[in-house]
Amino acid sequence: QGWNITVDLVIGPKGIRQMTSKEAKPTCLAEFKHIKSIKCSSVEEGRAVLQLGLSGTPQVRRRLVPRDGQRLLLRMGALPAGGQGCRQLLARWHCHLCPVPKVQHYGISREDVTLGRILGEGFFGEVYEGIYTTPKGERVNVAVKTCKKDCSPENKDKFLSEAVLMKKLDHPHIVKLIGIAEEEPTWIIMELYPYGELGQYLEQNKPCLAVPTLILYALQISKALAYLEAINCVHRDIAVRNILVASPECVKLGDFGLSRYIEDEEYYKASVTRLPIKWMSPESINFRRFTTASDVWMFAVCMWEILSYGKQPFFWLENKDVIGVLERGDRLPKPDLCPPVLYTLMTRCWDYDPNERPKFKDLVCSLSDIYLMEKELAKEQERNNRHRPPKIMEPPSFQEPPPKPSRPRYKPPPQSNLLAPKLQFQVPEGLCASSPTLTSPIEYQSPANSLHTPPLNRHNVFKRHSMREEDFLRPSSREEAQKLWEMERLKMRQVLDKQQKQMVEDYQWLRQEEKALVMTLLLSLTDGVAEFTGPPQKPPRFGAQSIHPAPTANLDRTDDTVYSNVMDLVRAVLQLKNEISLLPPEEYIIVVKNVGLSLRKLIGSVDEILPILPAASRTEIEGTQKLLNKDLADLINKMRLAQQNAVTSLSEECKRQMLTASHTLAVDAKNLLDAVDQAKVQANLVKLCLE
Repeated sequence: QGWNITVDLVIGPKGIRQMTSKEAKPTCLAEFKHIKSIKCSSVEEGRAVLQLGLSGTPQVRRRLVPRDGQRLLLRMGALPAGGQGCRQLLARWHCHLCPVPKVQHYGISREDVTLGRILGEGFFGEVYEGIYTTPKGERVNVAVKTCKKDCSPENKDKFLSEAVLMKKLDHPHIVKLIGIAEEEPTWIIMELYPYGELGQYLEQNKPCLAVPTLILYALQISKALAYLEAINCVHRDIAVRNILVASPECVKLGDFGLSRYIEDEEYYKASVTRLPIKWMSPESINFRRFTTASDVWMFAVCMWEILSYGKQPFFWLENKDVIGVLERGDRLPKPDLCPPVLYTLMTRCWDYDPNERPKFKDLVCSLSDIYLMEKELAKEQERNNRHRPPKIMEPPSFQEPPPKPSRPRYKPPPQSNLLAPKLQFQVPEGLCASSPTLTSPIEYQSPANSLHTPPLNRHNVFKRHSMREEDFLRPSSREEAQKLWEMERLKMRQVLDKQQKQMVEDYQWLRQEEKALVMTLLLSLTDGVAEFTGPPQKPPRFGAQSIHPAPTANLDRTDDTVYSNVMDLVRAVLQLKNEISLLPPEEYIIVVKNVGLSLRKLIGSVDEILPILPAASRTEIEGTQKLLNKDLADLINKMRLAQQNAVTSLSEECKRQMLTASHTLAVDAKNLLDAVDQAKVQANLVKLCLE
């Protein structure tokens, strides 16, 4: 009675709410079960009064509303008491009135649109190619979505809801709405993009689409979805079939038929029809729960489609089998051309816990970095290919083997010098059975027949001589050739036996070095080595002296808890290294937990002696402690990544990263020990051991 407040009425599934501003949350005005009557009366030009009679209170709720839809409410008159009747009336009022002010600004006359060929068929009707003539006389190519004449009012409302939603969207990578033809049959007119759907475009242009371009498409869609995330809108149908190609360098997200607005901390619960199961997250399949986190899952599946050049996800499964595969922890495999870092990002989006999935704003940053990295890598590859010298002599694809050359005459060599001294550890080519200079006695030709052999062709010019062939003379008889051949076979067998013996010795040496690596690592923490030792140098084969690690630091380690805890931490790291390949993924946490407990004991022992150390050394020690905590967090993240990728092709790579993180932790622990030892020496808190 005293003043007027402008509010927005919101019709929900349980009742009517009102909003005083766009930022405010809706407050309950009345529930359907409490509404006894609804009356509408005209008070002035363009205004009407909506009166709600509520049970339990004599006061009538009055709201001034625009005249849109006034005739409908006046025609209905007063409504008898009963919640169901009120719900039906308000549902009709919502269906007919809410879209009206939204689409009037975008109204287009049907005469201004000329339909062409059919582009496809949607759920509500056909999609046509058309030409729209603007009020300025410009002709614009458009796509026209039609709604069937026999469509139910409920489906028609869903059809118009897409246009109502698209009207509010303004983003360079979202399909733009041009207008709506409201007369039956209803049309939605949108921009037409000549390259069509992204899925078909990927299949048709696979040879000329590089990986950076594919990542660019994913980046652009992530920006569009980050925009939807900011306005609390879920798309619910993110797939390449719903992405249109505006140009070879630009794609746009479309088909908002399943999109819905959601309030903070709320989710949208959908019906059981028209849902893309193979793209959906587990919570969406099981409970029909759709949030921004479920859109993140679908976007990762869409990225998989893009990097697979349009392949359908889980094409080897039926819809009913998908949820079982996801519940077991299985995920889509890495596409052949997908960079490992991008597939790792996909697996983060496929986390079973929706709260652990990244936000779209974070995905935009990650994809931007990946795109720039892949773009630079492609440029570097192109530069390398450009500066590579051309191949002058390119052998044909199929080449006949060269004819076997005839054997030249040999001079008689001394029998004790069949093998050159420098070749005693190498099989000479002249002793190989495949060598053209050595034949069996059966293939031996007599000296008389050798005069009729054809001359050497040009292939003999390139023949490699492992031995001095001019030192040999052709045997004069078959028996002499047999004897020479047997002697050469014996020499070849001796060389092969010697090589085999060396291989056995090498294998035994490597096994011994592997066993000694544990002790070498432990001793390296106190002998000044700042990082893990690499592969040891191979010792001389004959007369080699055994290699011993350098002695430990000359400090008295009696009651040195820091030193003991560092040794325990290194042992835990070594246990992780030895057992990680034997444990199932769910037990990785056991060995990582041992490392964490050892680190906690180490940091606790350092904190105990920190107050008595010089103030100048505390900063370095405290900084190293923080670094160790960061190393442990990195190790835990790598462990989770290894668990998530246990059944993928990235399993071994993730394990390697996990081992690298554990090694870094051990090295930083050794650095902490060095810093503490140095501080103790400065404060005269440690004794030196006598040799």
